[in-house]
Amino acid sequence: MNRKTIKILAAVLVSGMLLSAVAQAQEPPKMPYVFAMYCVMCHKLGVQIGPIGIYDMMSKSGNPLHEQYIRNNTRFGFNAMPAFRVSEVTPKELNAIVAYLKDVAAYRKTHPDFNPAKATQGGVKP
Repeated sequence: MNRKTIKILAAVLVSGMLLSAVAQAQEPPKMPYVFAMYCVMCHKLGVQIGPIGIYDMMSKSGNPLHEQYIRNNTRFGFNAMPAFRVSEVTPKELNAIVAYLKDVAAYRKTHPDFNPAKATQGGVKP
């Protein structure tokens, strides 16, 4: 192969990888099982128990939430937030919760209408 052909192939491969990354970035983040199991019942749109600002990594007062704040509140509880023991939410699962919330916050910057957890009518599973 000559240099021109190699450059064209490299450009095609790089553009394909970039398009793939953009396509993946356009998909909403997948909710981890532990979040669906323990968190979403209080932190969903239409339920006024837990703040939904966590999906934007923002506190009720509009300040940015640090991931350690989320970890501490999950582990030790705060106000109406219950504490979850290590036997209930493992460190790996807690990392998945924090990563999910960060991914949702990033996704909502380009898709502001995205609501990861809407309350359903009648208490039926979606």
